[in-house]
Amino acid sequence: MPKRQHFSEMTTSKLRQATREYDREYTGPGLPGKPLTAADRALHRKARGRPIVGKGAKIVPVSIERDLLAKADAFAQQHKLKRSEMVARGLKLVMTSQV
Repeated sequence: MPKRQHFSEMTTSKLRQATREYDREYTGPGLPGKPLTAADRALHRKARGRPIVGKGAKIVPVSIERDLLAKADAFAQQHKLKRSEMVARGLKLVMTSQV
């Protein structure tokens, strides 16, 4: 089997012959594919963004002492939690305890 010549070493006519298959429109499986159906478009719209937990989320600016925030972030990272998840767990814990 002869060694294939690199594209940069081919003449224009050999390069044209070697790449002829890419001149035809691609009709096989995969992209470009059929247009999305309405159901598929709805599924893709629904999949965008963060997943909704409960009734969704609301951004709430809260002031926290810097040292406490640093300790909380370190704890969250160590336990593979997001800061918001840790705050939500803490709020639930406080609300369910007898304070």
